[in-house]
Amino acid sequence: MRAVLTKWGQQFADAALHQVTAKVWRVEVGAQAYTLKRRADHATVWAEYNLLVWMKDRGLPVLPPILGEDHVPWVHHGGDVYVLYPFVEGSAGDDVCTTDFEKARALGKFLARLHACVAEYPDANDFPVQNVYNEVISWAWPTVRRCLTGPSRSQLEDIGKSIAEFATLYEGLPRQLIHRDAHPGNVVFVADEVVGMVDFDMVRTEARIFDLCYCATAVLSNCFGRGPVRESWDLFVQELLRSYVQVQPLTRSEGYAFVYMAYLVQVTFAAYYFDIGLDHRAEENLAVLAWLSDRQSVLEPLIDRVITSKERGLHAES
Repeated sequence: MRAVLTKWGQQFADAALHQVTAKVWRVEVGAQAYTLKRRADHATVWAEYNLLVWMKDRGLPVLPPILGEDHVPWVHHGGDVYVLYPFVEGSAGDDVCTTDFEKARALGKFLARLHACVAEYPDANDFPVQNVYNEVISWAWPTVRRCLTGPSRSQLEDIGKSIAEFATLYEGLPRQLIHRDAHPGNVVFVADEVVGMVDFDMVRTEARIFDLCYCATAVLSNCFGRGPVRESWDLFVQELLRSYVQVQPLTRSEGYAFVYMAYLVQVTFAAYYFDIGLDHRAEENLAVLAWLSDRQSVLEPLIDRVITSKERGLHAES
């Protein structure tokens, strides 16, 4: 790997390397830290690099990849593509819990700033268009149904009917570039403040509300085994959305879609785990899905109040 790193300069010749995953390494050069990733192709790296430079120029706390020896944001080695990122100092939000309301507010505010920024990006066509609803209908839900057993099957079949009825609302949701992998582990905090975000290699055009649902369900899944703690998730969602709409409004249709989009997220994860043989992880995601269904009647009016209270405030100001 040092042969790879020296393509960014000889200062990396004696770097310390720590493998994080099969495709990710932490790199240390003295007091400086970096993240090295192996990527599938350089076309997607170019798109990500240009977007991150554009975002950074507009004040977002993101760090583009470092240019290599050929003055491009990657290097080739052994037929593979490698990308080197500056390391964002702080603490990743992997342990954000449903009772961390200050972090919920920080996440909502940051995601609103991010969405407002990337909505103006002139080269959005450089990124794929995703339709998570079609993915669920064509693959994820049929996969889950084939694997369903036990007494929960009836409730989950009812959820499947609700997902089918979501089609028209989904098609009408506001769409733009989104992060697409906006779980708190990709957000860097100092205390309760967001100081950076990483992993923009999954940017897509998709329904804007997806990022908020993905973030919120990641927090719920993280704390789901802690019964009393998960009961605070409604309030976490309230604070996440309340801080978001202080920066950028959401439509009432997005508010109504929130729970259904959360269904799509959980079904997708369950299908993925069934496909790779981790049935216990799939069943954990289905337990979260069933819990969300039970909470829907509480969540929907709460979310609607957050969105409409902001609307009333805007009307009063005008």
